[in-house]
Amino acid sequence: MFKKLRAIIFKSLVIVILVLAIVLIAVLKKNPDTAEAMTRGFSRGYIQVASTISGLVPFLSFTELMAVIFFIVIVVLLVLIIRDLVKIRPLKAVSKLLTIPVMILTVATMYSLSCEMAYNRKEMPLPYYESEVDRTEFVDIYNYFADDLNYCVTQLEFNEDGDVKGYDLNETTKLVKEAYAIVTDDYFASYFGAVKPMLSSFVYLEFQITGVSFNTFGEANINTMNTKVNYPITIAHELAHTKGVMREDDANKLAFYVCLNSDNPFLRYSAYTSYFYQMRSMVSSSYLTESERENLHPLDPAYNKTQSYVYNFWKKHNLLEDIGNWFNNLYIKSSGVPEGTSSYSGGTEHEFDPTTNKLKPSLYQKLYFEKYYR
Repeated sequence: MFKKLRAIIFKSLVIVILVLAIVLIAVLKKNPDTAEAMTRGFSRGYIQVASTISGLVPFLSFTELMAVIFFIVIVVLLVLIIRDLVKIRPLKAVSKLLTIPVMILTVATMYSLSCEMAYNRKEMPLPYYESEVDRTEFVDIYNYFADDLNYCVTQLEFNEDGDVKGYDLNETTKLVKEAYAIVTDDYFASYFGAVKPMLSSFVYLEFQITGVSFNTFGEANINTMNTKVNYPITIAHELAHTKGVMREDDANKLAFYVCLNSDNPFLRYSAYTSYFYQMRSMVSSSYLTESERENLHPLDPAYNKTQSYVYNFWKKHNLLEDIGNWFNNLYIKSSGVPEGTSSYSGGTEHEFDPTTNKLKPSLYQKLYFEKYYR
């Protein structure tokens, strides 16, 4: 009996220590300087080691493997607990029961140490164009990117449904990593997390989740049932997390910036598919006259077909969307982002200033401007 009591006391102490560690991390990350130092220090070093180890097995997601093992172990423990209760062995049952929170809190603590600090680090440095852009230049800017979008179309092959042909996960990952060469600030880790295909993609598809970054293993897990045209920007987004960018809106902007400035037309087309509407909104009737709008270059019909395909694809796969969004929203809010999942659209907002009759550009438009004026 003493041995069983000792095991219960030990596990209880471990639970208390892990809970205190999580609370301490939550308190420390409220200070941006501490969050920045921890992200650049311990978290960066930990993720680099974790991604190196997990990268040794490129075809297997450690994240999925851990989830399966967790499920099996918890089921087995619950069965054994019921058996102990039936046989009136309460101490054994309590000891096994305490094993479950020890397991969960251990992973939660490692996850908090590896990435939670990054949610409150300093602003991400991207070269937003901050000079004022006169509305008379809007047509030329739009046409510059419309022409490039049309060029990308000519360089790609498409399925009948409008999605891009070719480019598997490994090839796209290689292209995205090459495109990341434009990111040189030491705000971002120099290494890349291990990019892994998810065997459970068919489940995540119905949750409308295109990728999951789990920095405890330094992995960027990709839903391989995602639309092919979204492969590049999804991979770039998940890799951003492994490089110390945890806020979802920041990861989106970094992914867009990387893909937009790539030499590869597939990556640029992926960026346009997600965010060309930012150019379209700039040349709407709110800012240009009808005669000015007549000078806009038309887009290749293949682009609209791709857009329609992506929209209809996700419209068909929404069986678990509300559940996925609820859990994701809860997680993001608990990480210190009060906007929750609505933070994904951060940086897309642009406004019409009624006092000056001018556009207040969004951060995405400023990234477009930066490339145009570079």
